[in-house]
Amino acid sequence: MTFLNVDDSATMRKIVTLALTGGGHNSTEAENGQQALDALKKAPVDCVILDINMPVMGGIDFLKARKADAGLSKIPVIVLTTQDDQALKDEAMALGAAAFVVKPFQKEDILATIKKVLG
Repeated sequence: MTFLNVDDSATMRKIVTLALTGGGHNSTEAENGQQALDALKKAPVDCVILDINMPVMGGIDFLKARKADAGLSKIPVIVLTTQDDQALKDEAMALGAAAFVVKPFQKEDILATIKKVLG
């Protein structure tokens, strides 16, 4: 499967990419929500791994834009953030996020979440 790994931290993108490739998946990257939307319009992926706090366009705004775009709205999104806030989780899930994982995470956690979301 191919994933779009969206995080403004190059280090976090590398950690997530290593977890994904270690699980046998492919990964492309974007630094913010706007880059992610642009990338998805060029080359769809099986799933998006999305941070919340990013410059230019954050995760919540990305989820709103994704939900409003019929061509993108069916792509599953797993939120991966440092924020362990129930109101934020509820908002992300209401906007169509399939799962919510809190950083720091173990490789097994993200791979188990992927399996749960994508089967």
